Amino acid sequence: MGHFNKLFLLILIATLSLWACASEEEKKAAHYEKGVAYFEKGEFKSARLEFKNALQIDAKDIKALEYLGRASLKLGDARTAYSMYVKVAELDPDNLEAQIKLATFYWLATKYQDSRKAVDEILSRDSSNIEGLLLHAGLLGQEGGLAEAASAFEKVIELDGNETRAFLGLSQVLAAQGKPAEAEDALKEAVNIDPKAEKPRLALFNFYQNEQKFDLAEAVLKEALAANPENSDLSIELGDFYFSRQNRQAAEAAYLRAIDIAPDNTKPYLAIAGFFDFIGSTDRALAIYQKALELKPDDLRIIDAIAGYHLKLGNLVEVEKYITESLTKRPGYFPMRLLKAELLTIQEKFDEAIGMLGPLIDEEPKSAWAHYLMGISHRAKGEFNAAKLHINLAAELNPRYIKARLLLAEINFREREFESAEKESLAVLDILPDDYQAKLILGNAYLYQGKLAEAGDTFESLIKLDPNNAAGYLRLGLLQRVQRKYDQALANFEKALTLQPDLMEALTNITRVYAAREELDQALMRCDRFLNETGDDPDISARVFNLKGQIYLIQENRLEAKKSFTAALEKNPNFLASYYMLARIYFLDEVPDQVIAQYEAILEKDPNQDTPHMMLGTIYEMQQRIDLAENHYRNALKINPEFAAAANNLAYILADNDKNIQEALALAQMAKEILPNSPFVMDTLGWAYYKKGFYDLALVEVADSLAKAPGNATVIYHLGMIYHKKGEPEKARAELEKALRLDANFPEAEEAKNILAELREPSAEG
Repeated sequence: MGHFNKLFLLILIATLSLWACASEEEKKAAHYEKGVAYFEKGEFKSARLEFKNALQIDAKDIKALEYLGRASLKLGDARTAYSMYVKVAELDPDNLEAQIKLATFYWLATKYQDSRKAVDEILSRDSSNIEGLLLHAGLLGQEGGLAEAASAFEKVIELDGNETRAFLGLSQVLAAQGKPAEAEDALKEAVNIDPKAEKPRLALFNFYQNEQKFDLAEAVLKEALAANPENSDLSIELGDFYFSRQNRQAAEAAYLRAIDIAPDNTKPYLAIAGFFDFIGSTDRALAIYQKALELKPDDLRIIDAIAGYHLKLGNLVEVEKYITESLTKRPGYFPMRLLKAELLTIQEKFDEAIGMLGPLIDEEPKSAWAHYLMGISHRAKGEFNAAKLHINLAAELNPRYIKARLLLAEINFREREFESAEKESLAVLDILPDDYQAKLILGNAYLYQGKLAEAGDTFESLIKLDPNNAAGYLRLGLLQRVQRKYDQALANFEKALTLQPDLMEALTNITRVYAAREELDQALMRCDRFLNETGDDPDISARVFNLKGQIYLIQENRLEAKKSFTAALEKNPNFLASYYMLARIYFLDEVPDQVIAQYEAILEKDPNQDTPHMMLGTIYEMQQRIDLAENHYRNALKINPEFAAAANNLAYILADNDKNIQEALALAQMAKEILPNSPFVMDTLGWAYYKKGFYDLALVEVADSLAKAPGNATVIYHLGMIYHKKGEPEKARAELEKALRLDANFPEAEEAKNILAELREPSAEG
């Protein structure tokens, strides 16, 4: 009896196992059949789910793997599709469809060697395989074998005279060979195979556009629309064509027709909204965007477009609203996260922007816009090596990315990399020959490299490009002053002033021309006329009085010079240059002690005046009585905490004497906020950065200072020291030698000589 029970139990277990296996097979088959049904109805998400369920039961089911790959492709999920076809190829090496798909994936990923290997395998098994031959022809063309590629496409045509892809590929090869008539014939053949097919007609349309046969291009597109009257995309294409031909009325009509054709499709709405945006019809653009959103309230692409449009208009509150809405629905949505990063850069929240952009770049390393935003964020933080890295990547990823190349040119120019600035400017001008900013940077780069003829041609082209912009006349005048073409230089500086009456740089250069011609009275009269013409702007008036003081000093008229410098400080107590010029006069007159006594007497009567402390600090600083200078600058700041001139000078002596670098940096930054365009403040901030070891930041500030005040030996010395610390000995040597040529006895001359001696010594390795 016991034996019988054991036998019965074994039979029962075996039976249940068979039922379980049958049940699993039935489940897999059911999922697979449902998946195929969904796939054939175009319900690819549902199909994908069923095929995944089938594969959970049997991970090696080749048919389910193939279908999951197809469904994934339909849904734009190339990564999953690729992994499915890899599995199919591993399980069934003879599966040509999988091999073809993999070869195509490799081609699209520019992995041409892998693609070639797969194609060769396909053709070794089936030399007449159409898909394999098409890929083979494409690879030949990519490798530069145009004649061989043409032969390969012709072989496909021999095998199948209705294969339009072969005619389209052949036309591209013929066009590349400089055979436009034959390329056109091939495209016409493709059109004749299926007159309703859109792709051949669009290829012919693009061909005619490239050949600038615009009437023929328009006719082809109209024929395509007539053959496919329900295709809204073709109407959008026609609108884009008219828009490119500056026929706005016809463009608008074509876009509106696209909406009539497909009123429930958001694509035509987005197209015409972009059109209205471009022509400046803001209200109509917003209305269309809202209409599209009403049609599909959950379409993140529409929300993204509306948010981007509000960003362009500066409606940052609206932008944040749409970003929040979108990321709540789909936190990982790449375009909206990228838009949020852009918003953060506009809000100057650069640390947050960098934090967002890092993961975005990891996800999409070929996103030029993400790299550009990362670049400008690092640039704003003064991290110029990182900035250049990302902006370079943006330009490499999209060689026609004008903003990236312009910014790269600007950074290179500011870092005195003039050859690189020239190269990037020329790259922009290859794309946009009339870009004003690129021409301006190019002309300046030529000027600083001593390419005077090229600089002159470039500045003259600026004037032709925009005769009402003062910059072209100013730069041409500067060049002519260097060339001692004084009459021409004066004419251009005066023209710049007629266009921009408060352009101090033009006035300064006019006085330099008069000084070079020893016509100093003319220079003084021009300053007075400038004062009358520009009104009573305190900053401009201070600059002009300071300029007059310098002219009086050249005339050795110290009394009038003193009056002018004093007038400059009455107009603008923060105008640093005049303090030093007054102190210089006191030293020339050998009366600094008398002046000190006068200012101290003033302070005894009224100790709450900041200007006497500032003046005393300046005199003591020039006497190298640093502790007394520091004390007076601090007193000036106690009386007036926003006295930028005192903050700047205190920052400089603290940094220069290695006293309290952190305080020096804070003071210099405060001074820069109040006096952002002062070359003295730029140099102080740069020197504080240098002392802190922030050499890239230091370089930018000191280079900017020199651009505004190029003749200061100490500032040139600072630039040389920065290059020395950055490990650029050739540049360091050039700047230090320049400083010594300019003034062999400037305060830091001995240190400059010591560093030059170090730089000239042979290295230990040598």
